[in-house]
Amino acid sequence: MVHRSPEALLEELGIAEPSEIDIEAIAYHCGAVVRYRHLDGCAARIIGRGDQAVISVETHTKRERQRFSIGHELGHWVRDRGKAVYLCQAADLRSPWNNQQNPESRANDYAANLLMPAFMFRSAAKGRPMTFETVGDLAEDFQTSQTATAIRLVQLGSYPAMVACYGMEGRRWYSAGPDIPYYLRPHRELSHDTDAFDLLFGKIGSTRSRLSDAASWIDHRSSDHYTVHEQSIRISDDAVLALIWWKDEAQLVDLMDY
Repeated sequence: MVHRSPEALLEELGIAEPSEIDIEAIAYHCGAVVRYRHLDGCAARIIGRGDQAVISVETHTKRERQRFSIGHELGHWVRDRGKAVYLCQAADLRSPWNNQQNPESRANDYAANLLMPAFMFRSAAKGRPMTFETVGDLAEDFQTSQTATAIRLVQLGSYPAMVACYGMEGRRWYSAGPDIPYYLRPHRELSHDTDAFDLLFGKIGSTRSRLSDAASWIDHRSSDHYTVHEQSIRISDDAVLALIWWKDEAQLVDLMDY
């Protein structure tokens, strides 16, 4: 089977709107049949031979997760051929999307580009604030999870931003947009001054986007002179997801100049 990028595949199939991204039909077009069943010890798997494959997906998961799992397995099918079986854990679906040396990361990047193609997503997100209200609207349109949609919004939205996941033990992962320099990263431990800390440890039930001292979030010697917008949501019993963004891009430029 010839490798096709997600964009080329969508163009080949004449898909121009989020509602037209029928992931099972796309998989079938690529020679892979999707089956839903109970899986022990993995979120999804693909078994292939020649130009035909079967993608098995855990039946007791949310529809958004199932769609991403199928896209992830298709990423293996078209990009990482050579092994007969891929067994993908739930943790694999959270692998960073920008590590092209890691097959799980490559598969996640493929799924994101297939389910939330840049030419559709950038237009849908244009000018919208980097908030979980925006994330929720886009997630509904693209039938994707809040976490995957938040990462995509950070990548393709109109403002410089980061998204970070924190658990009781500290930062689990983060993803920064293309306008964020590598040396600006969220703290490893949540500051007590953030809404995310209060949300994680049960002091509040929800948050709204608000201005916060940049020093509460950013590792930088001059961050105490600046502000960021922050908003957090709980994504599980022991984890929160935080959006950190700059509406006033001049503040980010000033930080970069130090």
